[in-house]
Amino acid sequence: MIPLSCSNCWHNALQYGTIGLSVGYCTQHRKILNRAEETTCALHMRKDLPLASVRRESELHRKQFTNDVVLLRTKLPGNGAASEKERDIDLLREDEVGEAVTDYGQLGAQIESIAQLRKISGVRAELAMLSLSRAYVYQCVERKGSWTSGIHILWWTRQRIGDEPDVRVEDLRHSNSLPLTRKVELARWSIIMLRLTFIADVASHAAESEHPIARLSNIVDGAADAVNTFNTRRLLGWTKRVALKEINKVLPRSQYMELARELHRRDESAPWQLAPGLTQPS
Repeated sequence: MIPLSCSNCWHNALQYGTIGLSVGYCTQHRKILNRAEETTCALHMRKDLPLASVRRESELHRKQFTNDVVLLRTKLPGNGAASEKERDIDLLREDEVGEAVTDYGQLGAQIESIAQLRKISGVRAELAMLSLSRAYVYQCVERKGSWTSGIHILWWTRQRIGDEPDVRVEDLRHSNSLPLTRKVELARWSIIMLRLTFIADVASHAAESEHPIARLSNIVDGAADAVNTFNTRRLLGWTKRVALKEINKVLPRSQYMELARELHRRDESAPWQLAPGLTQPS
């Protein structure tokens, strides 16, 4: 994985590390990414870093690249590196996850696409859900919305945080010399860490409101300190034993229900407006 490439951007929800399709898709440019390991743009948001680091890296990245998809090495458009041809996108939409991702922000509220991905089984759907969720909550807060815009997604992530990611051969996108077992372990590790990173994102956004959930902003660091070797079994054990316990302390079901009702009331009070962070259907 090239950290500064489109393959590691949260706007490309179809690829991450060893997981994904052979092509990516950018929800900002509405383009298929044929060479996602080689391209980037000024809108790049790193999928592998916690929020504070993402912001720092993004600021530096914007100074070096334009908003167009260009080759990472030359900063020039690449021949065939990206495509917005309707027939190419139609082919991508034959994949269930690809269809949900290309619909993101197009056919109504963005949260609807995220909810759809939640219902699709498999790690590729979870990868897409977590990637777009990071983008969704970030954009909501940037537009002066509330961190509680991600409260449902946070609860969905909490529900599966102790589940072992079900990685299958068809979920893997790289053909290289790594043993298949190693690729599967890398994929599992990536998904578990993405769960924790999304939780940390929401917690960081909540810090200004001084909600107790802000204490989870260091959950990724906690995982790194506790599991200092590449061992998915140990990492998953830590999430069940420690992370889930901490989440339950700051977000018991009663608190989740209260926040969800508050979010619902706020949306109902402005029936002719979009909820913060949502886009008009095209």
